[in-house]
Amino acid sequence: MNKSATFLVTFLTCMTITAGSLSGQAPQAGTITYQQVLHYSFENIEKAHGDSQQTQDWITSLPKEGITVQMLNFNSKKALFEEDDSEKEATPPGLQRAIMYESSLKPASPVVQKVYYDFEKNQRLEQLEYMTRFFLVQSEIEAVAWKLGSEKKKVLEYTCMRATGTLDDQEIVAWFSPEIPVSLGPSVFGGLPGLILAVERNGETAYVATSVNLNPPAEESMVKPDKGSKVTQEEFAAIREEKEKERKENSQEENYHR
Repeated sequence: MNKSATFLVTFLTCMTITAGSLSGQAPQAGTITYQQVLHYSFENIEKAHGDSQQTQDWITSLPKEGITVQMLNFNSKKALFEEDDSEKEATPPGLQRAIMYESSLKPASPVVQKVYYDFEKNQRLEQLEYMTRFFLVQSEIEAVAWKLGSEKKKVLEYTCMRATGTLDDQEIVAWFSPEIPVSLGPSVFGGLPGLILAVERNGETAYVATSVNLNPPAEESMVKPDKGSKVTQEEFAAIREEKEKERKENSQEENYHR
C-alpha cells in the first residue's frame, strides 16, 4: 500500500472511531492554534568570523529562539494551515540582519507559508517562499511513515501518544491524541489516529498546541492559496538543485578572485 493510500485509510479510520472510544460523534471541523518555536543557529557566521570578539559578542546578544502563532482550520472536505498574522511580531533589526547573513552562507531552504488540504481530491498544496520567490507545490496527501510508541503525555487537557518518523533526514516525534480522532496536525504532519498536538524535530520542540476549538471555522479561513508559481514536487526539486549549483559556482568564482 503506498503512502497516499495509507493516509486515506488512516484518515477514514480516524473519522469513524467515534462511539467506540468516545461518547458522541467525532469532530468534523475545528480550529487549532499552535505555537511554532523557531531555533536560531549562527554557526556559519561563527565559522566565518569566529576570531572576532565583536562578532562573538554580537552572536551572544542574539536570541536563540523565536515564536510564531500558527492556525489549523479544517472541516471534512478541506483544511488550511497558516500563520496568524494578527499575532505576528516584527523581527528586531539586529536579529533580522543576522538571519539574513547566516542564510547567505549556506544553501537556501524553502519556508512553508501555507499548507492546504483537499480531502475530496486527496491533494496537498504547499505555498513556499524560496529565494524571494513564491511557489505552489502540489502533491498527493502523504503521511510520514510513523512508528507508534507506548509513551503518553498531556498536551493541554488531552492525553497524547508518541509516534516517531523521519522527514527530510530529520527525526520527528509527534504527540497525537486519540481523544480527537482527526488525522491532521501542524504543517505537513498528519496521518495518525488522532490530532497531532505537538511536534519535536531533532529533539527540539517545533510545534505545540495552545488551544483547541472544535466548532466549524468560517469558510474564508480555509481559502486555497494562489500566490506563486504552480509546480510539482519534482519540478521544485529541480529548481532547488539548479539554484544550489549556481550558488556553488558563484562562491567558487568569488574565492578565485580573492
